[in-house]
Amino acid sequence: MFIIHNTHIHHGPAYIFLPKNRKSVFYVFFSNGPRGEIAKVVRISKIPDSEQNIPDGILYNVAFGDILESNGVFAFDDSARSNNGDMRKVLATVVRIVEKYMVKNKNAVLSFSGYTDKSGLESSSNQRIRLYQKIIDSNWDALSFRFQFWGIVEGCQEEYIPMKPYSRILLRHK
Repeated sequence: MFIIHNTHIHHGPAYIFLPKNRKSVFYVFFSNGPRGEIAKVVRISKIPDSEQNIPDGILYNVAFGDILESNGVFAFDDSARSNNGDMRKVLATVVRIVEKYMVKNKNAVLSFSGYTDKSGLESSSNQRIRLYQKIIDSNWDALSFRFQFWGIVEGCQEEYIPMKPYSRILLRHK
């Protein structure tokens, strides 16, 4: 079990999370709110043969979502919106998991791309990536001091520019 301390990135409490190592790295925690206790997972998995220009780094995908159970079978749903009234605490937990992973894996480059659901396809909107960008932009001074960021637009990689919309975000520890 980890003791989580507040960071300069997110104020307020976060959930306790436990790492579960398999082929990918999983961190499991539980959201508690009006809809009850909801199992959450952050999965970090290697992306083979990346097309992105990642100098001296290995690219990993970061996926985040709910653990769903049906007839004793567990599945990971990264498009789930649990609406459990604790979004800030859940996001603070995800940020702390990413920070912890990056400290231990300094050559890792993490990729965040979110997902596009049916309504997002109709409006060409990826709400999860917009949420990630909002977190990065609102904490830019603290984050850019410790991490290097790139944004992907129409398949092209560039240095991250706050407030510019991206389809994918890459980050690595400085």
